[in-house]
Amino acid sequence: MHVPSLCWTLVFALMSASPVAFALPQQLAGHVARAHADSPPTCSGDKLVLSQHQRAAIDSSGLDPSNIAVLNWNIYKGKREDWAYDFQRYSRQQDIVMIQEAQLGTALTSLLDQQQYWTLNAAYKFGGGATGVLTASSVSPAFVCGQRTTEPVIRTPKTSLISYYPLVGVSEYLLVANVHGINFTIGLDAYAAQIEQLYDIIKHHDGPVVLAGDFNTWKDKRLRIVQRMVSRLSLESLDYTNHNRTSVFGNALDHVFYRGLEPIAHDTWQVTSSDHNPTRVSFRLNRYYLPGQLLANVIDENNC
Repeated sequence: MHVPSLCWTLVFALMSASPVAFALPQQLAGHVARAHADSPPTCSGDKLVLSQHQRAAIDSSGLDPSNIAVLNWNIYKGKREDWAYDFQRYSRQQDIVMIQEAQLGTALTSLLDQQQYWTLNAAYKFGGGATGVLTASSVSPAFVCGQRTTEPVIRTPKTSLISYYPLVGVSEYLLVANVHGINFTIGLDAYAAQIEQLYDIIKHHDGPVVLAGDFNTWKDKRLRIVQRMVSRLSLESLDYTNHNRTSVFGNALDHVFYRGLEPIAHDTWQVTSSDHNPTRVSFRLNRYYLPGQLLANVIDENNC
């Protein structure tokens, strides 16, 4: 298929629950997509120190720190009517699109034209196409890290994807973690282990963070496990202005957490095109991370 100006990586993380791996995004050659199907080198979270994520040079290639638009949505493998219409509608003009239950195929890839880069961490194949979490963006990520955890009961894996994005004029990367929590477990040990693995990577990053996805927090005890991780990482929870998030047993399944950022605007829409509702958030970088000139521009724009 001819897809102009599109870059992607397929991360087939054939790993056990504990290892993680980094992969650099693949560039297009003559507009021909080259899928990266080899397992990328594995790495240990203990080796991820801040110096590895510091940018060598600050330049103009990166996300605009004054407005970072993020969409989070579990699209239910695109099995419902009108999902493509809603995807195009809600992902338009978003800098980062975080998808759970993304099924790779012509229908989805054709909708990613407005995001120049995307990475899929495949959990398994469904209907002939790889299925997992997918993060798309308007700028190329510097690093991508994938995790994979197998459901203890039904044995179908769930994946997570951690991406590091450059910010214009800022030395720190923005860490974006896209999560699909395991669902069917006997007890909480497997779920707690998945969340702990995620923590083990994010804890090495001192910069701004967006952590979002379908956490499958349908039980109070599951939510408390996530909340403990959020507290340990000094993250904040989005203050939802409506109750449109999908809930089971009165508990919301989808969450957006952040650090070092300020929400400018956000909303969650009720849709029939998936069994989850999409959330869209616009952030700006906290002043703490802004160098002098950028900070002066922000102060001037806000007349303060």
